Amino acid sequence: MITIDDKLINIIKSAINVALEYETATNGKRKLGITGEVGEALVCHQLGLSLVLDSRSEGFDAVDKDGLLVQIKTRRGESEGLPRDAGRTSRFSEHPFNYALLALLDNKYELCEIWRVDYNKLKPIIEKQKRRSPNLSYFKREGEKIFENNPFNNLRMKLKSAQISDIESA
Repeated sequence: MITIDDKLINIIKSAINVALEYETATNGKRKLGITGEVGEALVCHQLGLSLVLDSRSEGFDAVDKDGLLVQIKTRRGESEGLPRDAGRTSRFSEHPFNYALLALLDNKYELCEIWRVDYNKLKPIIEKQKRRSPNLSYFKREGEKIFENNPFNNLRMKLKSAQISDIESA
């Protein structure tokens, strides 16, 4: 098991900087493909999970403090904001796990939201799909948001609040 400490977070931040520089240098046409690994590390750091050494052989990505098995899926926004709900997760393995987490990152790899759904709620939809990759809206509908650091929602709330106070003062 790996504990994601501040040293590893600094290494992840360096990788993010390199990935963003690469995207800029290729006019956004090429990506380094680090979203999944970055998401797993950020989620484990945020929630105090232990990252497994080899998620491919284990069938899960992390273990929580209670010993529950966790699959982590990550989606990154392509432009401003978060990924669209119509987008899909990556493929879920056929190994059992206790719950899944969906990490939503903005286009700069900032962790904005984490959603949690139990395996028993996901299993029927995963098994119905040929690719075992549900869309984000299903994940959100069945799950629960357990973390939010979303500047886009915060801005929307401030704008809505400002509009209401403008109306009230008119």
